[in-house]
Amino acid sequence: MFMTITPDGWSQITLRSVLAMELFDDLLDDETLIRRPQTSVAAALADHRELRDSYGSLLATLVVSDSQLATLSRQVPDGVSVPVSVITTAGAGGLLALAGRDLPGIEIVSAEPALRDLDDLAGSAARVASAATELAHEIAVFVDVPYAPGWEAAVELIEAAGLYGKIDAGGAEPSQTVEQLSILIEADLPFKIANRLEASWLALLRATDALIEGATLEDAAELLRPKDHDQIGPALSVWNDKTQSRIRRRVQRLGTDKVRNVINDLVAHGLLAAP
Repeated sequence: MFMTITPDGWSQITLRSVLAMELFDDLLDDETLIRRPQTSVAAALADHRELRDSYGSLLATLVVSDSQLATLSRQVPDGVSVPVSVITTAGAGGLLALAGRDLPGIEIVSAEPALRDLDDLAGSAARVASAATELAHEIAVFVDVPYAPGWEAAVELIEAAGLYGKIDAGGAEPSQTVEQLSILIEADLPFKIANRLEASWLALLRATDALIEGATLEDAAELLRPKDHDQIGPALSVWNDKTQSRIRRRVQRLGTDKVRNVINDLVAHGLLAAP
Protein backbone atom coordinates (compact mmCIF):
# COMPACT_ATOMS: atom_id res chain seq x y z
CA MET A 1 0.00 0.00 0.00
CA PHE A 2 1.42 3.39 -0.97
CA MET A 3 1.66 6.05 1.68
CA THR A 4 1.53 9.82 1.47
CA ILE A 5 2.94 12.58 3.62
CA THR A 6 0.42 14.83 5.29
CA PRO A 7 1.01 18.54 5.99
CA ASP A 8 0.71 17.76 9.71
CA GLY A 9 3.58 15.32 9.92
CA TRP A 10 5.84 12.76 8.33
CA SER A 11 5.23 9.07 8.03
CA GLN A 12 7.67 7.10 10.14
CA ILE A 13 7.79 4.32 7.53
CA THR A 14 10.89 4.45 5.40
CA LEU A 15 10.07 4.57 1.71
CA ARG A 16 12.01 2.63 -0.87
CA SER A 17 12.29 3.53 -4.52
CA VAL A 18 10.83 1.22 -7.12
CA LEU A 19 13.43 2.66 -9.44
CA ALA A 20 17.14 2.43 -8.75
CA MET A 21 17.90 5.15 -6.23
CA GLU A 22 20.43 6.72 -8.58
CA LEU A 23 17.64 8.60 -10.33
CA PHE A 24 16.47 10.44 -7.20
CA ASP A 25 19.54 10.47 -4.95
CA ASP A 26 20.53 14.02 -3.98
CA LEU A 27 18.23 15.35 -6.69
CA LEU A 28 16.00 17.85 -4.89
CA ASP A 29 16.97 21.34 -3.82
CA ASP A 30 14.65 22.77 -1.16
CA GLU A 31 13.88 26.31 -2.39
CA THR A 32 11.40 27.30 0.31
CA LEU A 33 13.38 30.37 1.39
CA ILE A 34 13.71 31.55 -2.20
CA ARG A 35 10.19 30.88 -3.45
CA ARG A 36 8.37 31.84 -0.26
CA PRO A 37 10.02 34.98 1.11
CA GLN A 38 7.34 35.28 3.79
CA THR A 39 8.67 32.11 5.45
CA SER A 40 11.01 32.74 8.37
CA VAL A 41 14.50 31.29 8.24
CA ALA A 42 13.88 29.44 11.50
CA ALA A 43 10.68 27.81 10.20
CA ALA A 44 12.23 26.85 6.87
CA LEU A 45 15.27 25.34 8.60
CA ALA A 46 13.17 23.32 11.04
CA ASP A 47 11.02 21.97 8.22
CA HIS A 48 14.06 21.16 6.10
CA ARG A 49 15.78 19.30 8.92
CA GLU A 50 12.65 17.23 9.55
CA LEU A 51 12.43 16.48 5.86
CA ARG A 52 16.12 15.55 5.68
CA ASP A 53 15.85 13.25 8.71
CA SER A 54 13.01 11.33 7.04
CA TYR A 55 13.97 11.43 3.36
CA GLY A 56 17.54 12.67 3.25
CA SER A 57 18.54 10.47 0.32
CA LEU A 58 16.33 12.57 -1.97
CA LEU A 59 17.68 15.94 -0.84
CA ALA A 60 20.68 17.85 -2.09
CA THR A 61 20.60 21.23 -0.35
CA LEU A 62 18.60 23.97 1.31
CA VAL A 63 18.77 26.90 -1.10
CA VAL A 64 19.42 30.28 0.48
CA SER A 65 20.41 33.73 -0.76
CA ASP A 66 23.80 35.08 0.25
CA SER A 67 22.02 37.79 2.28
CA GLN A 68 20.41 35.08 4.45
CA LEU A 69 23.52 33.04 5.20
CA ALA A 70 24.41 34.71 8.49
CA THR A 71 20.82 34.51 9.73
CA LEU A 72 20.65 30.83 8.81
CA SER A 73 23.95 30.14 10.57
CA ARG A 74 22.62 31.61 13.81
CA GLN A 75 19.59 29.31 13.66
CA VAL A 76 21.55 26.06 13.15
CA PRO A 77 21.94 24.12 16.43
CA ASP A 78 25.41 23.34 17.73
CA GLY A 79 26.88 20.20 16.23
CA VAL A 80 24.62 20.30 13.17
CA SER A 81 25.78 21.00 9.61
CA VAL A 82 23.29 21.98 6.90
CA PRO A 83 24.25 21.54 3.20
CA VAL A 84 23.26 24.72 1.37
CA SER A 85 23.25 26.10 -2.15
CA VAL A 86 23.81 29.85 -2.22
CA ILE A 87 22.09 32.13 -4.70
CA THR A 88 24.46 35.04 -5.13
CA THR A 89 22.76 38.38 -5.55
CA ALA A 90 25.51 40.20 -7.40
CA GLY A 91 26.57 37.91 -10.24
CA ALA A 92 30.33 37.45 -10.50
CA GLY A 93 30.86 39.87 -7.63
CA GLY A 94 28.66 37.72 -5.43
CA LEU A 95 30.84 34.69 -6.13
CA LEU A 96 33.93 36.63 -5.12
CA ALA A 97 32.24 37.69 -1.89
CA LEU A 98 31.25 34.09 -1.20
CA ALA A 99 34.80 32.79 -1.57
CA GLY A 100 36.30 32.08 1.81
CA ARG A 101 33.10 32.51 3.83
CA ASP A 102 33.03 30.08 6.71
CA LEU A 103 29.94 30.15 8.90
CA PRO A 104 29.12 27.75 11.76
CA GLY A 105 26.61 25.09 10.81
CA ILE A 106 26.76 25.92 7.11
CA GLU A 107 28.24 23.60 4.49
CA ILE A 108 28.34 25.44 1.17
CA VAL A 109 27.84 22.71 -1.41
CA SER A 110 27.02 24.86 -4.42
CA ALA A 111 26.52 28.41 -5.65
CA GLU A 112 23.96 29.75 -8.11
CA PRO A 113 24.98 33.01 -9.78
CA ALA A 114 22.82 34.54 -12.51
CA LEU A 115 23.93 36.18 -15.74
CA ARG A 116 22.72 39.73 -15.23
CA ASP A 117 23.96 41.64 -18.27
CA LEU A 118 21.22 40.83 -20.76
CA ASP A 119 23.00 42.87 -23.44
CA ASP A 120 26.15 40.74 -23.14
CA LEU A 121 25.36 37.31 -21.76
CA ALA A 122 28.60 35.83 -23.08
CA GLY A 123 30.64 38.53 -21.36
CA SER A 124 28.68 37.99 -18.16
CA ALA A 125 29.33 34.26 -18.38
CA ALA A 126 33.05 34.88 -18.80
CA ARG A 127 33.11 37.07 -15.68
CA VAL A 128 31.23 34.46 -13.66
CA ALA A 129 33.60 31.74 -14.86
CA SER A 130 36.60 33.81 -13.79
CA ALA A 131 35.12 34.54 -10.35
CA ALA A 132 34.24 30.86 -9.86
CA THR A 133 37.92 29.96 -9.84
CA GLU A 134 38.16 31.67 -6.44
CA LEU A 135 35.78 29.17 -4.86
CA ALA A 136 36.86 25.90 -3.31
CA HIS A 137 37.02 23.27 -6.02
CA GLU A 138 34.38 21.09 -4.35
CA ILE A 139 31.72 23.81 -4.63
CA ALA A 140 29.57 23.22 -7.70
CA VAL A 141 28.54 26.36 -9.61
CA PHE A 142 25.16 26.39 -11.37
CA VAL A 143 24.95 29.41 -13.66
CA ASP A 144 21.41 30.69 -14.14
CA VAL A 145 21.07 31.38 -17.87
CA PRO A 146 18.15 33.64 -18.84
CA TYR A 147 16.25 32.99 -22.04
CA ALA A 148 17.54 36.06 -23.87
CA PRO A 149 19.53 36.80 -27.04
CA GLY A 150 23.01 35.29 -26.83
CA TRP A 151 22.24 32.66 -24.23
CA GLU A 152 23.51 29.84 -26.45
CA ALA A 153 26.97 31.43 -26.61
CA ALA A 154 26.92 31.80 -22.83
CA VAL A 155 26.19 28.07 -22.51
CA GLU A 156 29.32 27.27 -24.51
CA LEU A 157 31.46 29.41 -22.19
CA ILE A 158 29.93 27.85 -19.08
CA GLU A 159 30.62 24.35 -20.38
CA ALA A 160 34.20 25.24 -21.32
CA ALA A 161 34.80 26.55 -17.78
CA GLY A 162 33.65 23.27 -16.23
CA LEU A 163 30.62 24.83 -14.54
CA TYR A 164 26.96 23.77 -14.65
CA GLY A 165 23.93 25.38 -16.22
CA LYS A 166 20.61 26.32 -14.65
CA ILE A 167 17.26 27.13 -16.19
CA ASP A 168 13.93 28.14 -14.65
CA ALA A 169 11.07 26.09 -16.07
CA GLY A 170 8.45 27.50 -13.73
CA GLY A 171 5.85 29.30 -15.79
CA ALA A 172 7.78 28.96 -19.05
CA GLU A 173 6.07 27.68 -22.16
CA PRO A 174 6.89 24.01 -22.92
CA SER A 175 8.44 25.05 -26.26
CA GLN A 176 10.90 27.37 -24.49
CA THR A 177 11.79 24.80 -21.85
CA VAL A 178 12.53 22.02 -24.33
CA GLU A 179 14.55 24.40 -26.50
CA GLN A 180 16.74 25.23 -23.51
CA LEU A 181 16.98 21.58 -22.50
CA SER A 182 17.96 20.64 -26.03
CA ILE A 183 20.77 23.20 -26.18
CA LEU A 184 22.11 22.15 -22.78
CA ILE A 185 22.06 18.48 -23.78
CA GLU A 186 23.71 19.21 -27.13
CA ALA A 187 26.43 21.20 -25.34
CA ASP A 188 26.90 18.28 -22.92
CA LEU A 189 26.43 20.74 -20.05
CA PRO A 190 24.96 19.24 -16.85
CA PHE A 191 22.30 21.46 -15.34
CA LYS A 192 19.77 22.29 -12.66
CA ILE A 193 16.10 22.89 -13.40
CA ALA A 194 14.26 25.22 -11.06
CA ASN A 195 10.55 24.59 -11.24
CA ARG A 196 7.69 26.11 -9.24
CA LEU A 197 5.11 23.71 -10.68
CA GLU A 198 5.52 20.42 -8.85
CA ALA A 199 2.97 18.68 -11.08
CA SER A 200 5.34 18.79 -14.05
CA TRP A 201 8.73 17.99 -12.55
CA LEU A 202 8.60 14.29 -13.41
CA ALA A 203 7.57 15.29 -16.93
CA LEU A 204 10.80 17.31 -17.15
CA LEU A 205 12.80 14.14 -16.57
CA ARG A 206 10.75 12.36 -19.21
CA ALA A 207 11.24 15.18 -21.73
CA THR A 208 14.98 15.20 -21.01
CA ASP A 209 15.18 11.50 -21.75
CA ALA A 210 13.24 11.97 -24.98
CA LEU A 211 15.61 14.72 -26.14
CA ILE A 212 18.64 12.56 -25.34
CA GLU A 213 17.04 9.86 -27.48
CA GLY A 214 16.69 12.31 -30.38
CA ALA A 215 13.05 13.41 -30.08
CA THR A 216 11.99 16.56 -31.89
CA LEU A 217 11.35 19.72 -29.89
CA GLU A 218 7.66 19.43 -30.70
CA ASP A 219 7.42 15.85 -29.42
CA ALA A 220 9.38 16.70 -26.26
CA ALA A 221 7.15 19.73 -25.61
CA GLU A 222 4.08 17.50 -25.83
CA LEU A 223 5.44 15.47 -22.92
CA LEU A 224 5.30 18.57 -20.73
CA ARG A 225 1.64 19.23 -21.35
CA PRO A 226 -0.87 18.30 -18.59
CA LYS A 227 -2.72 15.78 -20.73
CA ASP A 228 0.23 13.36 -20.45
CA HIS A 229 0.59 13.60 -16.67
CA ASP A 230 -1.07 10.23 -15.98
CA GLN A 231 1.41 8.52 -18.29
CA ILE A 232 4.51 9.67 -16.41
CA GLY A 233 4.56 6.95 -13.75
CA PRO A 234 4.32 4.03 -16.17
CA ALA A 235 6.91 5.62 -18.46
CA LEU A 236 9.46 6.18 -15.68
CA SER A 237 8.87 2.83 -13.97
CA VAL A 238 10.46 0.91 -16.84
CA TRP A 239 13.65 2.99 -16.98
CA ASN A 240 16.67 0.76 -16.49
CA ASP A 241 19.95 1.68 -14.79
CA LYS A 242 21.48 2.91 -18.05
CA THR A 243 18.57 5.25 -18.75
CA GLN A 244 18.60 6.65 -15.23
CA SER A 245 22.35 7.18 -15.32
CA ARG A 246 22.31 9.13 -18.57
CA ILE A 247 19.50 11.36 -17.30
CA ARG A 248 21.27 12.10 -14.02
CA ARG A 249 24.48 12.87 -15.89
CA ARG A 250 22.55 15.82 -17.35
CA VAL A 251 20.00 16.67 -14.65
CA GLN A 252 22.05 17.34 -11.55
CA ARG A 253 19.37 19.07 -9.47
CA LEU A 254 15.66 19.90 -9.45
CA GLY A 255 14.72 22.93 -7.38
CA THR A 256 11.31 23.24 -5.72
CA ASP A 257 9.71 24.81 -2.65
CA LYS A 258 7.24 21.91 -2.44
CA VAL A 259 9.41 18.93 -1.59
CA ARG A 260 6.62 17.19 0.33
CA ASN A 261 4.35 17.50 -2.69
CA VAL A 262 7.08 16.07 -4.90
CA ILE A 263 7.46 13.03 -2.66
CA ASN A 264 3.70 12.57 -2.63
CA ASP A 265 3.83 12.73 -6.43
CA LEU A 266 6.43 9.96 -6.48
CA VAL A 267 4.21 7.83 -4.27
CA ALA A 268 1.11 8.55 -6.36
CA HIS A 269 2.93 7.45 -9.51
CA GLY A 270 4.14 4.27 -7.86
CA LEU A 271 7.77 5.34 -7.93
CA LEU A 272 8.15 5.28 -4.14
CA ALA A 273 6.54 2.56 -2.07
CA ALA A 274 6.42 1.31 1.52
CA PRO A 275 8.72 -1.68 2.11
